[in-house]
Amino acid sequence: MAKKPTEAPRTEKSTRTLAVADKGKTLPAVRRTGTKIAGKGFENLEREDILLPRLKLLQAQSPEVMESDEKPGTLFMNLQNKGVGEKTVITPVLHYRSRIKWIPKDDGGGMDCSAPDAKSPASHKYATSCAECKYKNWDETKKDKKEQAPECTMYENFVVLLADSTEPVILSMAKSQVKVAKKFYSMMAVKGGDMFDFLYELAVVKEKNDQGQTYFNFAVRDLGKKTDEKRKLVCDSLWASLAKANIRTELEHPDGGPTGEPAAAVPAGEGKF
Repeated sequence: MAKKPTEAPRTEKSTRTLAVADKGKTLPAVRRTGTKIAGKGFENLEREDILLPRLKLLQAQSPEVMESDEKPGTLFMNLQNKGVGEKTVITPVLHYRSRIKWIPKDDGGGMDCSAPDAKSPASHKYATSCAECKYKNWDETKKDKKEQAPECTMYENFVVLLADSTEPVILSMAKSQVKVAKKFYSMMAVKGGDMFDFLYELAVVKEKNDQGQTYFNFAVRDLGKKTDEKRKLVCDSLWASLAKANIRTELEHPDGGPTGEPAAAVPAGEGKF
C-alpha cells in the first residue's frame, strides 16, 4: 500500500506569507478569463497564485475615497480598481471562515497570527488551536467596549459571482458585518439544496455605532429568484475547482493598509447543504 505524503510544517514568515491549510500537490492558478482552475501548461504555478479579487465596502476613510474619486458607501473591486455601485446581484458559491490577529499599527502593523480555517493557527505562538486561544474571546474586565472586543478577528468569507459575471469574487465580512454574514448564511441554509440555487441582492446601508458615528454596512436580501441552469453549471464547476483550493485575497488591517490573507482549504460540502 502506498504511503501517504508527509505534510510539510506550517510557517508564518511575514504579513505577505500564505498560511497553507491543506498541504499537498501544487495546484494551478485560476484563469483570469474563466471560472475553472487552469489546466495543462500551468503545472509549475504555486498554490498561492490563486488570488481572487475582493468586493470591498468603502468607508469615509478608505484609501480609495481619500486618494481618488470613489464615493463612500459604495462597493469596490480591489484588484480591478473598479467601482460596482451601491448594490449588485450576487450568486453565492461557497463559504468559509478565517481568523487574523493583527499587530497594532502603532507597533508596525501586519499579521501577528492567522488561521486560514479559523481552527488551526499557522503558528503555535499563542495556542495549538483557535479554540484554546484567549485572543478569540471578549475581555469583559475592560470598561471600554472597543477594548473588550477580541484581539483576533473572525472573518466570514463568501465566494460569489456578481451580476452576470462568471469571475469569482471574495466577499469578506468581519466585526460589525458578522451579523449580516450570519443572517445571509442562515437565509441560504434554510432553503436547502446548493448554496448557488438562488440569487441575492447585496446592498449598502447606513448605520450608527454606539458613539453616534455613521458608517456603512452590508445588507443582503433574498430576491426569491432561482439561478438559471446555465449559471448553476458554472457555479458547480467553480465550486468543484475551488472547494479544496488555497484561495487568498487582499484583506486590510482594521486601521488601514492591505495585506494578503489566505483562505482555508475549504472541505467539500461547505458550499453545498
